[in-house]
Amino acid sequence: MEKASNSPYSGDGIERQEALLLPDSSSTFPLNDTISSEEYTTDSSDMKPEASPDHVHKKGSSFNAFVNILCLAIGVGSLQLAYIVKQSGWIGTTFIVFAAGIAFLNAVITIKCMYLKPGGGRIVGYHNIGFEAFGNAGYYTITVFNIVNIIGSIGIYVILASNNISDMFAQANVHISPRTLMIASATVMCMPTLFAKTLAETMLVSLIGTLTSVIVTVVVIVMACLYPIRNGENPVGNYTGPISHSAAIPGGFAMALSSVTFAYLGTTIVPHIEGGMRHPEKFNRVFGSALSVIAAIYVVMAATGYWAYGDQTMSPITDNFPKTWPTTLAEICITIHVLFAGPLYLVQMSLEIESGLGILQKKPQAQRVWRMAVRIGSALVILAIAEAIPFFDDVIALVGALTNPVLIYLAPIACYQNFFGGFGAIAGFWNGN
Repeated sequence: MEKASNSPYSGDGIERQEALLLPDSSSTFPLNDTISSEEYTTDSSDMKPEASPDHVHKKGSSFNAFVNILCLAIGVGSLQLAYIVKQSGWIGTTFIVFAAGIAFLNAVITIKCMYLKPGGGRIVGYHNIGFEAFGNAGYYTITVFNIVNIIGSIGIYVILASNNISDMFAQANVHISPRTLMIASATVMCMPTLFAKTLAETMLVSLIGTLTSVIVTVVVIVMACLYPIRNGENPVGNYTGPISHSAAIPGGFAMALSSVTFAYLGTTIVPHIEGGMRHPEKFNRVFGSALSVIAAIYVVMAATGYWAYGDQTMSPITDNFPKTWPTTLAEICITIHVLFAGPLYLVQMSLEIESGLGILQKKPQAQRVWRMAVRIGSALVILAIAEAIPFFDDVIALVGALTNPVLIYLAPIACYQNFFGGFGAIAGFWNGN
């Protein structure tokens, strides 16, 4: 397929972007056993001087990528898993495993698309896959959907963090205005992005976010086991009657399945994670391992919560727990997780914007200035939108319902099919093509 001359990333800038996002010039990622990895090797001798910044060698390890995936995936949504099983019955636990398989499949398809660039080389960024497959229409469609989706996610994180902090301060009889807390939360999220150029350099942030997720997981499981509703004990609100469990509730299948499919990492951030790995050929193994761990955690949390509270399960499940110190600890950890997961999404959005503006083609000092301007500006715009739009969380829930299916499910398959052509493209995928 011939690339149009009006490409959003035409010119030698794309090679420079590849050098920045894939600094390890010896990295290879064969699509299948029949293709030699040498086809995907970048010769660093062809790099122009400005394409070899100081951080070219700073690649993340496979463990770094593993932790990034855990931090981004295991979040606030994990507190809703028991409620999802309440909607669908015990069969809902199988939906969690099924959704993990779909997430892995779409990630593999996305990575394969990244190495289908005409003439060889690696496509940089999820939006550029859209360009190679469908031209400018694909580029701008994915870019707009992706940025809107990220803005919504970060905005929700800012609101959630500020609300949680406000509630905790209120318990200590300290009252701070929501606007002040939103500004403080956005500032905390923005700070790490000023020092991390790519996701490969966010190890500490990811590690803290992951550790808080682990603590929340343990608290939820232990509290559900210690304080289940049995024989009218440990009531939820004014409810003191018995609880019931269902094997399957067909009327709730659609809602439960649609909810759980978004509990895993979206494909839009997959290129940045793979691009930041020292050994990108290990991505499938790392991503599959991370999803297996996440799915196991999700199943245990969902099953334990539904066993404890049945048809009285609430969302988030912490509302079912008595207000003791473990519940407070879980709320604190969720707040910390939100504050440390937000920067990862902000870095992703910033990389998309920086790529579109051609910032990586500028001199190193100019790059630093532009990078700080883009990331601070992005945080300010998100903060302004979150404050300006009434019922922001409800609006974003609607926007997410519209953008997530396109970004996570439709776009990777459509691009892959377009690269290979015909309805046999996906069938060919199973044969390793």
